[in-house]
Amino acid sequence: MRRYIFTDRERELLRGWMEAGEESQATMNVLSWIRQGFPLLAEDLELLFKVIRTMQRRHVWRAYATRGSEFGSALRRARSSLNRIRGSATTSAASNG
Repeated sequence: MRRYIFTDRERELLRGWMEAGEESQATMNVLSWIRQGFPLLAEDLELLFKVIRTMQRRHVWRAYATRGSEFGSALRRARSSLNRIRGSATTSAASNG
């Protein structure tokens, strides 16, 4: 499994775009990749969340990078964000149709 979604350069471009509105062709390319890749990425994230929860239930999860409570909170925030994004995408598609 890859250990990242965005490269360091892509993170830099996206932060510049969000914080200062900086746009370049490279930024537009990354935004396009995000739009195109979101459906499969969302499915992969849901699978990842389920696997981690199963690992926790089976007591084979060892959160080396974070304390357990921090991880649980991060997992809930990520799932909530994913659900909000999915909801707004559905709403946008319905209003555009």
